[in-house]
Amino acid sequence: MTMQLDRAALIVGDVQNDFCPGGALAVPEGDAVVPLVNRLARRFQDVILTQDWHPPETPHFVEGGGT
Repeated sequence: MTMQLDRAALIVGDVQNDFCPGGALAVPEGDAVVPLVNRLARRFQDVILTQDWHPPETPHFVEGGGT
């Protein structure tokens, strides 16, 4: 299968500093995805970045009953 990148968009979901080492929600090697995203982004005319957003009081966090 051949992909026509001139008609495609790259969608990058929820890459943020908080997931990098030293961040509030750091994961091991969380920053390793950034160079890959940067390399891929050069191949696309359109790059769409998304951000996950939670209100301060939510079960997504320990303080709100999450894990």
